[in-house]
Amino acid sequence: MYNNNIKHREAAELTAYLKTLDRRNRANFIKWVAEECDVSRAVVYSWRYMCSRIPEYAKEIMEKCAGQQIFFDDIDIDIDQPSHETQST
Repeated sequence: MYNNNIKHREAAELTAYLKTLDRRNRANFIKWVAEECDVSRAVVYSWRYMCSRIPEYAKEIMEKCAGQQIFFDDIDIDIDQPSHETQST
């Protein structure tokens, strides 16, 4: 089950990045990643649509192409819980 959660999180992070791109840049990004990873575009789409996990080397290539961090470590943050930090005035 844990592996499946990682696959879903990574796919969501990749999709969130791709949504920041226009159609042409998204297609160019996917094509470039496929070429750099030596896989077909169908494989890149399988990563996006949670068919399989994204290999670590592919994540590095994607972030290099994007020029920014796309994938984040699995951090358990409960956004519904109030912060216990105190503000000094």
